Amino acid sequence: MFDVLIENGLVCDGTGKPFYMADIGITGDQITYIGNHQAAGDRNTPAAKKVIDAAGKVVTPGFIDPHTHVDLSVLSAPEMEPYLKQGVTTVVTGNCGYSVAPQGKETLYYAERDLAFLEEAGAADEDMNPLIFEKEKGARALKERLGVDLDWKTFSEFAEKCGKLPLGCNMAPLAGHSAIRTAVMGVDCQRAATEEEICAMEQEVQLAMEAGVFGMSTGRDPIYLPGPFAEDKEITRLLRRVSAYDGIFASHTYNYDGSGVADRMGGYAEMFRQADGLPLKVHVSHVHVMGMAENPAQAVQAAQKTLDYFAKMRGDGLNLTYDVIPDPACADFTQVSFGYYIKPLVKLAGTRARLAEMLKEPAFRETVHAMIADGQLPALDACGETCWLPEFSILKHKNPAYQGRGIPDIAEEMGLEMADAMMHLFAEDPNMAADLVAPDFGEAVDLLCMDACAMPCSDGSSYAKETNLTGDAEMPLYPNSMNISYIPRYLNRYGAGDDRAFAEAVRKASGFVAERFAIKGRGVIREGNFADLVILDRGKLHSFDEDANPLQDPLGIDYVLVNGQMAVEKGRFAGGGAGRVLRKGAY
Repeated sequence: MFDVLIENGLVCDGTGKPFYMADIGITGDQITYIGNHQAAGDRNTPAAKKVIDAAGKVVTPGFIDPHTHVDLSVLSAPEMEPYLKQGVTTVVTGNCGYSVAPQGKETLYYAERDLAFLEEAGAADEDMNPLIFEKEKGARALKERLGVDLDWKTFSEFAEKCGKLPLGCNMAPLAGHSAIRTAVMGVDCQRAATEEEICAMEQEVQLAMEAGVFGMSTGRDPIYLPGPFAEDKEITRLLRRVSAYDGIFASHTYNYDGSGVADRMGGYAEMFRQADGLPLKVHVSHVHVMGMAENPAQAVQAAQKTLDYFAKMRGDGLNLTYDVIPDPACADFTQVSFGYYIKPLVKLAGTRARLAEMLKEPAFRETVHAMIADGQLPALDACGETCWLPEFSILKHKNPAYQGRGIPDIAEEMGLEMADAMMHLFAEDPNMAADLVAPDFGEAVDLLCMDACAMPCSDGSSYAKETNLTGDAEMPLYPNSMNISYIPRYLNRYGAGDDRAFAEAVRKASGFVAERFAIKGRGVIREGNFADLVILDRGKLHSFDEDANPLQDPLGIDYVLVNGQMAVEKGRFAGGGAGRVLRKGAY
Protein backbone atom coordinates (compact mmCIF):
# COMPACT_ATOMS: atom_id res chain seq x y z
CA MET A 1 0.00 0.00 0.00
CA PHE A 2 1.23 3.48 -0.89
CA ASP A 3 1.14 6.26 1.64
CA VAL A 4 0.22 8.70 -1.12
CA LEU A 5 -0.89 8.09 -4.70
CA ILE A 6 -0.99 10.96 -7.19
CA GLU A 7 -3.27 9.96 -10.07
CA ASN A 8 -3.82 11.26 -13.60
CA GLY A 9 -1.13 13.93 -13.48
CA LEU A 10 0.86 15.28 -16.39
CA VAL A 11 4.43 14.61 -15.23
CA CYS A 12 7.12 17.19 -16.00
CA ASP A 13 10.02 15.30 -14.48
CA GLY A 14 12.77 17.95 -14.14
CA THR A 15 15.00 16.57 -16.89
CA GLY A 16 13.61 18.78 -19.67
CA LYS A 17 12.10 15.77 -21.44
CA PRO A 18 8.50 15.90 -22.77
CA PHE A 19 5.57 15.62 -20.36
CA TYR A 20 3.89 12.25 -19.90
CA MET A 21 0.77 10.99 -18.16
CA ALA A 22 1.48 8.86 -15.10
CA ASP A 23 0.51 8.01 -11.56
CA ILE A 24 3.07 8.43 -8.81
CA GLY A 25 3.12 6.23 -5.74
CA ILE A 26 4.90 7.35 -2.56
CA THR A 27 5.97 5.12 0.29
CA GLY A 28 7.55 6.82 3.26
CA ASP A 29 9.83 9.55 1.92
CA GLN A 30 10.46 8.02 -1.52
CA ILE A 31 8.85 7.71 -4.91
CA THR A 32 8.27 3.97 -5.24
CA TYR A 33 6.08 3.79 -8.34
CA ILE A 34 5.71 5.71 -11.60
CA GLY A 35 3.30 4.23 -14.12
CA ASN A 36 -0.20 4.19 -15.52
CA HIS A 37 -2.22 1.40 -13.96
CA GLN A 38 -5.26 1.96 -16.20
CA ALA A 39 -3.19 1.83 -19.39
CA ALA A 40 -1.68 -1.39 -18.08
CA GLY A 41 -5.16 -2.89 -17.89
CA ASP A 42 -5.68 -2.48 -14.14
CA ARG A 43 -8.91 -0.53 -13.65
CA ASN A 44 -8.66 -0.69 -9.89
CA THR A 45 -6.87 2.10 -8.13
CA PRO A 46 -3.86 0.76 -6.24
CA ALA A 47 -4.31 0.83 -2.48
CA ALA A 48 -3.15 4.06 -0.86
CA LYS A 49 -3.77 5.85 2.41
CA LYS A 50 -4.26 9.12 0.52
CA VAL A 51 -5.16 9.63 -3.15
CA ILE A 52 -4.70 12.97 -4.94
CA ASP A 53 -6.44 13.42 -8.28
CA ALA A 54 -4.09 15.55 -10.39
CA ALA A 55 -6.22 15.48 -13.55
CA GLY A 56 -5.56 18.61 -15.59
CA LYS A 57 -2.59 19.49 -13.41
CA VAL A 58 1.18 19.30 -13.89
CA VAL A 59 3.34 17.32 -11.45
CA THR A 60 6.89 18.64 -11.12
CA PRO A 61 9.82 17.96 -8.81
CA GLY A 62 10.10 20.22 -5.81
CA PHE A 63 12.01 23.29 -6.91
CA ILE A 64 15.49 24.04 -5.56
CA ASP A 65 16.62 27.58 -4.78
CA PRO A 66 20.40 27.87 -5.31
CA HIS A 67 20.78 31.19 -3.50
CA THR A 68 19.11 31.89 -0.16
CA HIS A 69 20.00 33.20 3.28
CA VAL A 70 17.66 30.88 5.12
CA ASP A 71 20.39 29.81 7.55
CA LEU A 72 20.26 33.35 8.95
CA SER A 73 16.53 33.12 9.68
CA VAL A 74 15.66 29.46 10.04
CA LEU A 75 16.42 29.35 13.76
CA SER A 76 13.50 31.70 14.43
CA ALA A 77 11.35 30.95 11.35
CA PRO A 78 11.95 27.26 10.52
CA GLU A 79 8.62 26.66 8.74
CA MET A 80 9.85 28.36 5.52
CA GLU A 81 6.27 29.09 4.53
CA PRO A 82 7.05 31.52 1.66
CA TYR A 83 9.18 28.90 -0.08
CA LEU A 84 6.73 26.06 0.29
CA LYS A 85 3.79 28.11 -1.00
CA GLN A 86 5.65 28.64 -4.29
CA GLY A 87 6.79 25.03 -4.61
CA VAL A 88 10.37 25.24 -3.33
CA THR A 89 11.32 22.16 -1.30
CA THR A 90 15.13 22.55 -1.02
CA VAL A 91 17.19 25.69 -0.43
CA VAL A 92 20.94 26.23 -0.72
CA THR A 93 22.15 28.21 2.27
CA GLY A 94 25.36 29.90 3.43
CA ASN A 95 25.67 32.15 0.39
CA CYS A 96 27.70 35.38 0.01
CA GLY A 97 30.17 34.20 2.66
CA TYR A 98 27.32 34.30 5.23
CA SER A 99 27.02 31.01 7.05
CA VAL A 100 26.33 30.80 10.77
CA ALA A 101 28.88 28.05 11.23
CA PRO A 102 31.61 27.77 12.19
CA GLN A 103 31.53 30.13 15.17
CA GLY A 104 34.72 31.23 16.90
CA LYS A 105 35.59 32.09 20.50
CA GLU A 106 35.53 35.88 20.25
CA THR A 107 32.77 36.81 17.87
CA LEU A 108 29.27 36.05 16.67
CA TYR A 109 29.13 36.10 12.87
CA TYR A 110 25.48 36.80 12.08
CA ALA A 111 23.23 39.02 9.94
CA GLU A 112 19.94 40.35 11.25
CA ARG A 113 17.78 43.38 10.40
CA ASP A 114 15.85 43.56 13.67
CA LEU A 115 16.82 46.95 15.09
CA ALA A 116 16.44 45.96 18.73
CA PHE A 117 18.66 42.92 18.12
CA LEU A 118 21.31 45.11 16.49
CA GLU A 119 21.28 47.59 19.33
CA GLU A 120 21.51 44.80 21.92
CA ALA A 121 24.34 43.14 19.99
CA GLY A 122 26.32 46.37 19.76
CA ALA A 123 25.84 47.53 16.17
CA ALA A 124 26.08 51.21 15.33
CA ASP A 125 23.21 52.97 13.56
CA GLU A 126 25.37 53.70 10.54
CA ASP A 127 26.30 50.05 9.95
CA MET A 128 24.82 49.03 6.61
CA ASN A 129 25.28 45.32 7.05
CA PRO A 130 26.41 44.50 10.60
CA LEU A 131 27.77 41.01 10.87
CA ILE A 132 30.52 40.73 13.46
CA PHE A 133 29.57 41.07 17.12
CA GLU A 134 31.36 40.54 20.40
CA LYS A 135 30.25 37.05 21.27
CA GLU A 136 28.79 37.64 24.71
CA LYS A 137 26.64 40.55 23.51
CA GLY A 138 25.64 38.71 20.36
CA ALA A 139 24.62 35.60 22.26
CA ARG A 140 22.53 37.67 24.67
CA ALA A 141 20.79 39.46 21.77
CA LEU A 142 20.05 36.15 20.03
CA LYS A 143 18.44 34.80 23.16
CA GLU A 144 16.50 37.90 24.19
CA ARG A 145 15.26 39.02 20.78
CA LEU A 146 15.01 35.79 18.78
CA GLY A 147 14.81 33.11 21.47
CA VAL A 148 17.86 31.34 20.04
CA ASP A 149 20.63 29.78 22.12
CA LEU A 150 24.12 30.21 20.66
CA ASP A 151 25.08 26.63 21.48
CA TRP A 152 26.88 25.52 18.32
CA LYS A 153 30.36 26.00 16.87
CA THR A 154 30.77 23.55 14.01
CA PHE A 155 28.63 22.70 10.99
CA SER A 156 27.83 19.32 12.46
CA GLU A 157 26.52 20.96 15.64
CA PHE A 158 24.50 23.50 13.66
CA ALA A 159 23.01 20.77 11.46
CA GLU A 160 22.06 18.82 14.56
CA LYS A 161 20.38 21.91 16.02
CA CYS A 162 18.43 22.54 12.81
CA GLY A 163 17.47 18.88 12.62
CA LYS A 164 15.48 19.32 15.82
CA LEU A 165 13.42 22.16 14.31
CA PRO A 166 10.22 21.76 12.26
CA LEU A 167 12.05 22.57 9.02
CA GLY A 168 9.71 23.27 6.15
CA CYS A 169 12.27 22.69 3.39
CA ASN A 170 15.46 20.73 2.99
CA MET A 171 18.66 22.73 3.50
CA ALA A 172 21.81 22.22 1.42
CA PRO A 173 24.49 24.28 3.22
CA LEU A 174 27.59 26.01 1.91
CA ALA A 175 30.44 27.08 4.18
CA GLY A 176 30.75 30.87 4.22
CA HIS A 177 34.30 32.16 3.81
CA SER A 178 33.61 35.26 5.94
CA ALA A 179 32.29 33.11 8.78
CA ILE A 180 35.35 30.87 8.59
CA ARG A 181 37.65 33.89 8.55
CA THR A 182 35.94 35.42 11.56
CA ALA A 183 35.97 32.15 13.49
CA VAL A 184 39.75 31.86 13.02
CA MET A 185 40.85 35.49 13.28
CA GLY A 186 38.30 36.81 15.77
CA VAL A 187 37.82 40.55 16.14
CA ASP A 188 41.10 41.21 14.32
CA CYS A 189 39.80 39.89 10.99
CA GLN A 190 39.88 43.03 8.87
CA ARG A 191 43.42 42.60 7.56
CA ALA A 192 45.47 40.15 5.52
CA ALA A 193 45.74 36.73 7.16
CA THR A 194 49.01 35.23 8.34
CA GLU A 195 50.28 31.86 7.14
CA GLU A 196 49.24 30.31 10.44
CA GLU A 197 45.73 31.74 10.11
CA ILE A 198 45.36 30.52 6.53
CA CYS A 199 46.34 27.03 7.67
CA ALA A 200 43.71 27.20 10.40
CA MET A 201 41.11 28.29 7.84
CA GLU A 202 42.08 25.37 5.62
CA GLN A 203 41.36 23.05 8.54
CA GLU A 204 37.95 24.69 9.07
CA VAL A 205 37.08 24.22 5.40
CA GLN A 206 38.10 20.58 5.56
CA LEU A 207 36.02 20.01 8.69
CA ALA A 208 33.03 21.63 7.00
CA MET A 209 33.43 19.54 3.85
CA GLU A 210 33.76 16.38 5.93
CA ALA A 211 30.57 17.39 7.76
CA GLY A 212 28.77 17.35 4.39
CA VAL A 213 28.57 20.94 3.20
CA PHE A 214 28.24 21.30 -0.55
CA GLY A 215 30.99 23.84 -1.10
CA MET A 216 32.17 27.30 -0.10
CA SER A 217 30.85 30.79 -0.76
CA THR A 218 32.51 34.18 -0.65
CA GLY A 219 31.24 37.76 -0.37
CA ARG A 220 33.53 40.32 -1.94
CA ASP A 221 31.75 43.69 -1.89
CA PRO A 222 33.36 46.26 0.46
CA ILE A 223 30.53 46.03 3.02
CA TYR A 224 30.67 42.21 3.19
CA LEU A 225 33.16 42.17 6.03
CA PRO A 226 35.62 40.59 6.50
CA GLY A 227 35.66 38.84 3.11
CA PRO A 228 37.15 41.69 1.06
CA PHE A 229 40.28 41.68 3.24
CA ALA A 230 41.26 38.23 1.96
CA GLU A 231 43.94 38.09 -0.70
CA ASP A 232 43.73 35.77 -3.70
CA LYS A 233 46.22 33.32 -2.21
CA GLU A 234 44.02 32.81 0.86
CA ILE A 235 40.88 32.06 -1.11
CA THR A 236 42.68 29.88 -3.63
CA ARG A 237 44.16 27.73 -0.88
CA LEU A 238 40.76 27.25 0.71
CA LEU A 239 39.31 26.36 -2.68
CA ARG A 240 41.86 23.59 -3.04
CA ARG A 241 40.25 21.93 -0.02
CA VAL A 242 36.79 22.45 -1.54
CA SER A 243 37.97 20.97 -4.84
CA ALA A 244 39.40 17.91 -3.09
CA TYR A 245 35.83 17.07 -1.99
CA ASP A 246 34.32 17.93 -5.39
CA GLY A 247 32.53 20.91 -3.86
CA ILE A 248 31.22 24.02 -5.57
CA PHE A 249 32.57 27.59 -5.31
CA ALA A 250 29.81 30.23 -5.20
CA SER A 251 30.56 33.92 -4.93
CA HIS A 252 28.86 37.24 -4.49
CA THR A 253 31.46 38.95 -6.65
CA TYR A 254 32.08 42.59 -5.97
CA ASN A 255 29.87 45.27 -7.53
CA TYR A 256 32.34 47.92 -6.39
CA ASP A 257 36.09 47.54 -6.09
CA GLY A 258 38.12 48.51 -3.04
CA SER A 259 38.15 52.15 -4.17
CA GLY A 260 34.36 52.29 -4.43
CA VAL A 261 34.34 52.25 -8.23
CA ALA A 262 31.54 50.28 -9.91
CA ASP A 263 33.16 47.30 -11.64
CA ARG A 264 30.98 44.20 -12.04
CA MET A 265 33.27 42.71 -14.67
CA GLY A 266 36.28 43.14 -12.40
CA GLY A 267 34.45 41.22 -9.70
CA TYR A 268 33.88 38.30 -12.06
CA ALA A 269 37.53 38.39 -13.17
CA GLU A 270 38.68 38.23 -9.55
CA MET A 271 36.53 35.17 -8.83
CA PHE A 272 37.71 33.35 -11.94
CA ARG A 273 41.33 34.20 -11.14
CA GLN A 274 40.97 32.74 -7.65
CA ALA A 275 39.63 29.47 -9.09
CA ASP A 276 42.06 29.32 -12.01
CA GLY A 277 43.65 25.93 -12.57
CA LEU A 278 41.50 24.08 -10.05
CA PRO A 279 39.15 21.25 -11.08
CA LEU A 280 36.28 23.14 -9.50
CA LYS A 281 32.67 24.03 -10.22
CA VAL A 282 32.35 27.82 -10.23
CA HIS A 283 28.96 29.43 -9.64
CA VAL A 284 28.38 33.21 -9.77
CA SER A 285 25.68 34.50 -7.43
CA HIS A 286 22.70 36.67 -8.49
CA VAL A 287 24.11 38.07 -11.72
CA HIS A 288 22.65 41.46 -12.69
CA VAL A 289 23.53 44.66 -14.54
CA MET A 290 22.87 47.21 -11.78
CA GLY A 291 25.53 49.91 -11.91
CA MET A 292 26.45 48.91 -15.46
CA ALA A 293 23.73 50.85 -17.28
CA GLU A 294 21.54 53.93 -17.09
CA ASN A 295 18.82 52.95 -19.56
CA PRO A 296 17.29 49.78 -21.06
CA ALA A 297 19.49 49.80 -24.17
CA GLN A 298 22.66 50.04 -22.08
CA ALA A 299 21.33 47.31 -19.81
CA VAL A 300 20.93 44.94 -22.76
CA GLN A 301 24.47 45.74 -23.87
CA ALA A 302 25.75 45.09 -20.34
CA ALA A 303 23.92 41.76 -20.16
CA GLN A 304 25.36 40.69 -23.50
CA LYS A 305 28.84 41.80 -22.43
CA THR A 306 28.46 39.65 -19.30
CA LEU A 307 27.28 36.63 -21.27
CA ASP A 308 30.07 37.00 -23.84
CA TYR A 309 32.64 37.08 -21.04
CA PHE A 310 31.13 34.04 -19.36
CA ALA A 311 31.12 32.19 -22.70
CA LYS A 312 34.78 33.03 -23.23
CA MET A 313 35.69 31.76 -19.78
CA ARG A 314 33.79 28.51 -20.38
CA GLY A 315 35.60 28.20 -23.69
CA ASP A 316 38.86 28.55 -21.77
CA GLY A 317 37.88 25.59 -19.61
CA LEU A 318 36.13 27.21 -16.64
CA ASN A 319 33.30 25.03 -15.30
CA LEU A 320 30.87 27.93 -14.89
CA THR A 321 27.19 28.48 -14.04
CA TYR A 322 25.30 31.30 -12.37
CA ASP A 323 21.97 32.23 -10.81
CA VAL A 324 19.67 35.20 -11.46
CA ILE A 325 16.86 36.86 -9.54
CA PRO A 326 14.21 36.74 -12.33
CA ASP A 327 12.97 40.28 -11.79
CA PRO A 328 14.47 43.66 -12.79
CA ALA A 329 13.44 45.03 -9.38
CA CYS A 330 16.15 42.92 -7.77
CA ALA A 331 16.26 44.63 -4.38
CA ASP A 332 16.79 42.48 -1.31
CA PHE A 333 13.64 43.68 0.46
CA THR A 334 10.24 45.27 -0.06
CA GLN A 335 10.38 48.92 0.92
CA VAL A 336 7.43 50.62 2.57
CA SER A 337 9.42 53.73 3.46
CA PHE A 338 12.85 55.17 2.75
CA GLY A 339 13.25 55.55 6.50
CA TYR A 340 15.26 52.31 6.73
CA TYR A 341 18.15 53.80 4.76
CA ILE A 342 18.36 56.89 6.98
CA LYS A 343 17.95 55.16 10.34
CA PRO A 344 20.05 57.65 12.35
CA LEU A 345 17.88 60.55 11.15
CA VAL A 346 14.59 58.81 11.90
CA LYS A 347 15.86 57.89 15.37
CA LEU A 348 16.97 61.47 15.93
CA ALA A 349 13.57 62.87 14.93
CA GLY A 350 11.49 60.10 16.52
CA THR A 351 9.13 59.66 13.60
CA ARG A 352 9.29 59.96 9.81
CA ALA A 353 6.69 62.74 9.86
CA ARG A 354 8.73 64.77 12.33
CA LEU A 355 11.89 64.18 10.28
CA ALA A 356 10.14 65.52 7.17
CA GLU A 357 9.37 68.75 9.01
CA MET A 358 12.94 69.04 10.29
CA LEU A 359 14.37 68.53 6.78
CA LYS A 360 12.57 71.67 5.63
CA GLU A 361 14.92 73.72 7.82
CA PRO A 362 18.26 74.73 6.20
CA ALA A 363 20.07 74.48 9.53
CA PHE A 364 19.04 70.86 10.00
CA ARG A 365 20.11 70.00 6.47
CA GLU A 366 23.55 71.29 7.38
CA THR A 367 23.46 68.95 10.39
CA VAL A 368 22.67 66.08 8.02
CA HIS A 369 25.67 66.99 5.83
CA ALA A 370 27.85 66.95 8.93
CA MET A 371 26.53 63.49 9.82
CA ILE A 372 27.29 62.29 6.28
CA ALA A 373 30.85 63.63 6.54
CA ASP A 374 31.18 61.86 9.90
CA GLY A 375 30.23 58.49 8.34
CA GLN A 376 26.86 58.21 10.06
CA LEU A 377 24.85 57.98 6.81
CA PRO A 378 26.92 55.81 4.44
CA ALA A 379 24.05 55.28 1.99
CA LEU A 380 24.03 59.03 1.30
CA ASP A 381 27.79 59.63 1.18
CA ALA A 382 28.66 60.27 -2.47
CA CYS A 383 32.36 60.00 -1.60
CA GLY A 384 32.07 56.69 0.25
CA GLU A 385 32.30 53.05 -0.76
CA THR A 386 28.71 52.24 0.24
CA CYS A 387 26.81 55.16 -1.30
CA TRP A 388 23.69 53.78 -2.93
CA LEU A 389 22.13 57.07 -4.02
CA PRO A 390 23.18 56.64 -7.69
CA GLU A 391 21.23 53.36 -7.83
CA PHE A 392 18.08 54.39 -5.98
CA SER A 393 14.84 54.71 -7.93
CA ILE A 394 11.62 56.11 -6.50
CA LEU A 395 9.09 53.36 -5.91
CA LYS A 396 6.42 55.47 -4.25
CA HIS A 397 5.91 59.23 -3.82
CA LYS A 398 2.85 61.43 -3.49
CA ASN A 399 4.20 63.56 -6.34
CA PRO A 400 3.68 61.39 -9.46
CA ALA A 401 6.37 63.36 -11.30
CA TYR A 402 9.01 61.45 -9.33
CA GLN A 403 7.54 57.96 -9.67
CA GLY A 404 9.93 55.45 -11.23
CA ARG A 405 12.78 57.93 -11.65
CA GLY A 406 16.32 57.63 -10.36
CA ILE A 407 17.77 59.88 -7.66
CA PRO A 408 20.60 61.16 -9.96
CA ASP A 409 18.05 62.18 -12.61
CA ILE A 410 15.90 64.03 -10.09
CA ALA A 411 18.95 65.69 -8.50
CA GLU A 412 20.13 66.96 -11.89
CA GLU A 413 16.68 68.36 -12.63
CA MET A 414 16.63 70.14 -9.27
CA GLY A 415 20.19 71.39 -9.61
CA LEU A 416 21.10 69.80 -6.28
CA GLU A 417 23.56 67.26 -4.95
CA MET A 418 22.00 63.81 -4.63
CA ALA A 419 21.82 63.93 -0.83
CA ASP A 420 20.05 67.30 -0.94
CA ALA A 421 17.64 66.02 -3.56
CA MET A 422 16.83 63.05 -1.35
CA MET A 423 16.20 65.35 1.61
CA HIS A 424 13.87 67.47 -0.53
CA LEU A 425 11.93 64.39 -1.64
CA PHE A 426 11.61 63.06 1.91
CA ALA A 427 10.52 66.44 3.28
CA GLU A 428 7.75 66.48 0.70
CA ASP A 429 6.64 62.91 1.46
CA PRO A 430 7.90 61.05 4.59
CA ASN A 431 6.19 57.91 3.31
CA MET A 432 8.22 57.85 0.10
CA ALA A 433 9.86 54.58 -0.84
CA ALA A 434 12.99 54.07 -2.91
CA ASP A 435 15.25 51.12 -3.49
CA LEU A 436 17.95 49.58 -5.66
CA VAL A 437 15.69 48.75 -8.59
CA ALA A 438 15.80 48.96 -12.35
CA PRO A 439 12.20 48.24 -13.41
CA ASP A 440 12.85 49.00 -17.07
CA PHE A 441 15.73 46.52 -17.38
CA GLY A 442 13.43 43.60 -18.15
CA GLU A 443 14.98 42.72 -21.52
CA ALA A 444 18.44 42.51 -19.94
CA VAL A 445 17.15 40.22 -17.18
CA ASP A 446 15.50 38.06 -19.86
CA LEU A 447 18.84 37.64 -21.62
CA LEU A 448 20.54 36.61 -18.37
CA CYS A 449 17.76 34.20 -17.39
CA MET A 450 17.54 32.44 -20.75
CA ASP A 451 21.22 31.54 -21.04
CA ALA A 452 21.90 27.80 -20.89
CA CYS A 453 24.09 28.18 -17.79
CA ALA A 454 21.58 30.22 -15.78
CA MET A 455 19.18 29.15 -13.03
CA PRO A 456 16.67 31.24 -11.06
CA CYS A 457 17.04 32.19 -7.39
CA SER A 458 15.27 34.27 -4.74
CA ASP A 459 18.12 35.62 -2.55
CA GLY A 460 15.58 35.38 0.27
CA SER A 461 15.05 34.24 3.83
CA SER A 462 12.53 32.04 5.62
CA TYR A 463 10.51 34.86 7.20
CA ALA A 464 6.81 35.02 6.33
CA LYS A 465 5.69 37.82 4.04
CA GLU A 466 4.00 39.72 6.89
CA THR A 467 7.23 40.00 8.88
CA ASN A 468 8.55 43.51 9.48
CA LEU A 469 12.21 42.58 9.50
CA THR A 470 13.31 45.63 11.47
CA GLY A 471 10.59 45.32 14.12
CA ASP A 472 10.20 49.11 13.95
CA ALA A 473 7.09 50.71 12.43
CA GLU A 474 8.96 53.91 11.52
CA MET A 475 11.66 52.07 9.56
CA PRO A 476 9.82 49.03 8.19
CA LEU A 477 11.32 46.41 5.90
CA TYR A 478 9.58 43.34 4.47
CA PRO A 479 10.69 40.31 2.45
CA ASN A 480 11.14 40.85 -1.25
CA SER A 481 8.44 39.69 -3.67
CA MET A 482 10.83 37.15 -5.19
CA ASN A 483 11.11 35.60 -1.73
CA ILE A 484 7.38 34.96 -2.11
CA SER A 485 7.02 34.01 -5.76
CA TYR A 486 10.17 33.79 -7.86
CA ILE A 487 9.15 30.34 -9.12
CA PRO A 488 5.72 31.33 -10.51
CA ARG A 489 7.22 34.42 -12.14
CA TYR A 490 10.04 32.39 -13.68
CA LEU A 491 7.78 29.62 -14.98
CA ASN A 492 5.25 32.04 -16.44
CA ARG A 493 7.81 34.27 -18.11
CA TYR A 494 10.28 31.69 -19.40
CA GLY A 495 8.02 28.65 -19.64
CA ALA A 496 5.29 30.36 -21.62
CA GLY A 497 4.23 28.96 -24.95
CA ASP A 498 4.70 25.31 -25.79
CA ASP A 499 5.30 22.45 -23.38
CA ARG A 500 8.97 22.25 -24.30
CA ALA A 501 9.62 25.74 -22.96
CA PHE A 502 7.79 24.92 -19.73
CA ALA A 503 9.68 21.65 -19.31
CA GLU A 504 12.99 23.45 -19.77
CA ALA A 505 12.03 26.15 -17.25
CA VAL A 506 11.13 23.45 -14.73
CA ARG A 507 14.46 21.70 -15.35
CA LYS A 508 16.49 24.85 -14.79
CA ALA A 509 14.71 25.44 -11.47
CA SER A 510 14.96 21.84 -10.25
CA GLY A 511 17.03 19.11 -11.93
CA PHE A 512 19.70 21.50 -13.17
CA VAL A 513 20.24 22.92 -9.67
CA ALA A 514 20.36 19.46 -8.10
CA GLU A 515 22.93 18.29 -10.64
CA ARG A 516 25.07 21.39 -10.29
CA PHE A 517 25.19 21.38 -6.49
CA ALA A 518 25.40 17.55 -6.28
CA ILE A 519 22.15 17.26 -4.32
CA LYS A 520 21.39 13.57 -4.64
CA GLY A 521 17.94 12.07 -5.03
CA ARG A 522 16.15 15.37 -5.59
CA GLY A 523 15.22 17.69 -8.43
CA VAL A 524 14.04 14.89 -10.75
CA ILE A 525 10.96 12.68 -10.59
CA ARG A 526 12.10 9.08 -10.79
CA GLU A 527 11.58 5.92 -8.79
CA GLY A 528 13.87 5.77 -5.78
CA ASN A 529 14.22 9.54 -5.48
CA PHE A 530 12.85 11.45 -2.53
CA ALA A 531 9.22 12.47 -2.78
CA ASP A 532 9.71 16.23 -3.07
CA LEU A 533 6.87 17.04 -5.44
CA VAL A 534 4.67 19.90 -6.63
CA ILE A 535 1.22 19.71 -8.22
CA LEU A 536 0.40 22.96 -10.00
CA ASP A 537 -2.34 24.37 -12.20
CA ARG A 538 -0.42 25.86 -15.09
CA GLY A 539 -3.39 27.91 -16.27
CA LYS A 540 -3.82 29.59 -12.88
CA LEU A 541 -0.14 30.06 -12.03
CA HIS A 542 0.37 33.70 -11.07
CA SER A 543 2.81 35.91 -9.21
CA PHE A 544 1.76 39.27 -7.80
CA ASP A 545 5.25 40.78 -7.98
CA GLU A 546 4.18 43.52 -10.42
CA ASP A 547 0.98 44.39 -8.53
CA ALA A 548 0.52 47.33 -6.17
CA ASN A 549 0.71 44.81 -3.31
CA PRO A 550 3.46 42.38 -4.37
CA LEU A 551 3.49 40.47 -1.07
CA GLN A 552 0.64 38.12 -1.86
CA ASP A 553 0.87 34.35 -2.00
CA PRO A 554 1.15 33.10 -5.58
CA LEU A 555 -1.71 31.29 -7.24
CA GLY A 556 -1.72 27.89 -8.92
CA ILE A 557 0.42 25.90 -6.46
CA ASP A 558 -2.08 23.28 -5.27
CA TYR A 559 0.04 20.66 -3.48
CA VAL A 560 3.63 20.51 -2.24
CA LEU A 561 5.18 17.42 -0.66
CA VAL A 562 8.52 17.36 1.16
CA ASN A 563 10.03 13.94 1.81
CA GLY A 564 6.60 12.43 1.18
CA GLN A 565 4.82 14.67 3.70
CA MET A 566 2.14 17.21 2.81
CA ALA A 567 3.43 20.80 3.16
CA VAL A 568 0.83 22.58 1.01
CA GLU A 569 -2.62 21.07 0.44
CA LYS A 570 -5.24 22.57 -1.84
CA GLY A 571 -3.24 25.80 -1.89
CA ARG A 572 -3.07 26.13 1.90
CA PHE A 573 0.03 25.87 4.04
CA ALA A 574 -0.12 22.55 5.90
CA GLY A 575 3.16 22.74 7.80
CA GLY A 576 4.52 19.27 8.38
CA GLY A 577 8.12 20.12 9.25
CA ALA A 578 9.47 17.31 7.08
CA GLY A 579 12.54 19.17 5.81
CA ARG A 580 16.06 17.98 6.54
CA VAL A 581 19.60 19.30 6.63
CA LEU A 582 21.18 17.55 3.67
CA ARG A 583 24.76 16.37 3.47
CA LYS A 584 26.79 16.18 0.30
CA GLY A 585 27.23 12.64 -0.91
CA ALA A 586 24.37 11.30 1.23
CA TYR A 587 21.25 9.93 -0.41
